[in-house]
Amino acid sequence: MSNDLSTRLSQRGPKRLLALDGGGIRGLVTLGYLKALESLLRTRYGKPHLVLCDYFDVIGGTSTGSLIATLIALGRCVSEIENLYVGLAGEAFKLKNYWGFGPVGRALGSKFDTQPLEKILHDAIGDARLESQDFRSGLMVVVKRADTASVWPIVNFPAAKYFQDRERPDGAISLGNRHMLVWEILRASTAAPTYFQAKHIDDVAVKQPAVLLDGGVSAHNNPALLLLMAATLDGFGLGWSMGADQLLLCSMGTGAFEVTAQIEALSKFNNLNWAQLLAPQLIGDSMELVETILQWMSNSPTARPIDRLIGTVEPTLGGEGGLIHYVRYNVRLDSESLRGLDLAMDAEQVAKLHDMDNTAMIPQFMAISSKIGAQVADAHFPRAFDPIWLRLESGSNFS
Repeated sequence: MSNDLSTRLSQRGPKRLLALDGGGIRGLVTLGYLKALESLLRTRYGKPHLVLCDYFDVIGGTSTGSLIATLIALGRCVSEIENLYVGLAGEAFKLKNYWGFGPVGRALGSKFDTQPLEKILHDAIGDARLESQDFRSGLMVVVKRADTASVWPIVNFPAAKYFQDRERPDGAISLGNRHMLVWEILRASTAAPTYFQAKHIDDVAVKQPAVLLDGGVSAHNNPALLLLMAATLDGFGLGWSMGADQLLLCSMGTGAFEVTAQIEALSKFNNLNWAQLLAPQLIGDSMELVETILQWMSNSPTARPIDRLIGTVEPTLGGEGGLIHYVRYNVRLDSESLRGLDLAMDAEQVAKLHDMDNTAMIPQFMAISSKIGAQVADAHFPRAFDPIWLRLESGSNFS
């Protein structure tokens, strides 16, 4: 962990958070928004080599969002991340060869082999640990620990409770999370059940094995609220102040849609059918709740009607200005919304956009990605949040 990052995280003044949803191959939607935002900020500050970690102090993600968040925190530009991402998707989402295992093996085993994914993650990140001095911004990766039924927001904040080594009452030393390998953390955060096997790692603090899953199977597939908690609650070590002029939270999705079934079909559902329907609905419910709470806490320039009952959520908590400045970008993956982007797709293609692993839809996602950047507006990022080193030419640290 570099002294520069430690200083940056502890400095007073307005702070900026970036939260990236999970969604598999649909992360290409997120990259479309990120590319537009990176371009906007480069133009605003006249810095052609600016990367998003120069603007955002802490970046957090779940599942595919955790991979993108980590690469941003390491100083990668969005076009480089996009190229790596497309290559990773093509290799990681290759079906296992189940020859000889029969239908039972296909049903009970994970859909994809983990070796290509692990190789790509290791090639991209190397043996960097969470304490690596290569990180240029704070990072939060969301994983689900299955053996303790707990959510793990793994952070690289030096003052976080479990980051540093510490002495136990018996005199033994518990190693901190700073020793964790970053590629293994990412492998855990992308271990979506049925898609990839769970990740078994050693809990460095208590020297016991831990079984980690994709953070998307928790209530934090949209990690924005958890990231806000990490920035402000005791235990994480930042303790940043709330306020509409103190904390900017930008959240980006991977495409929104409803998972439904016809009434006639529901009457014939078995237990497996119900599980296949309700699991994604529960994830969708939690993501909508996160968005509702954050709109409730803010006077957001991107606020949308949550539903016909609530509308855009009023009155605002904390008064007219709200408790934070909140920006949310996402796109509806339905025929009508896509037509609004001048993209014509039939019902079958739209349905395939909802899959997390359909690499055949990469061209369509790239087309969507190229259109949605128009939603990203300069006015959504008030000048009051300009980092001091970007305001003052003499404080520039760009190459």
